[in-house]
Amino acid sequence: MSKRNTNGFNHTVNRQAKYKKIILKNIVKKVEVGTSLSIKEFKQKYNEEQQFYEALKHCTTTKKALCKALNINIDNACRYKRELEINGHLVQSINKVLCPFTRYRANLLSTNSNEFESLLKTNQLKLFKND
Repeated sequence: MSKRNTNGFNHTVNRQAKYKKIILKNIVKKVEVGTSLSIKEFKQKYNEEQQFYEALKHCTTTKKALCKALNINIDNACRYKRELEINGHLVQSINKVLCPFTRYRANLLSTNSNEFESLLKTNQLKLFKND
């Protein structure tokens, strides 16, 4: 492999890493603004399950992105999500979106009841596509 290709690859990897950091900082910022707490205060005030719930009130995002931003164990988040859904406190989008962190298709999550209706709407154009 030539030096030129290696540098191009490293540049792409560095750009992706910077992009991911920006996404995670944006999630943290939304949580801080929404709760009026610094992320340190937020983590001291709430246990991990409460962090998952409270953060999704202020930032509608994917599970993976939220877990990475707040350093929440992904396996635990699966349990929190399921319990919140059963109790009617969390809704996931019907349509999948491109996860801002992984760049894979995933559902958006929210515990903000003002977001529930829009997350549950089906994209009508998608009904006619052959996926």
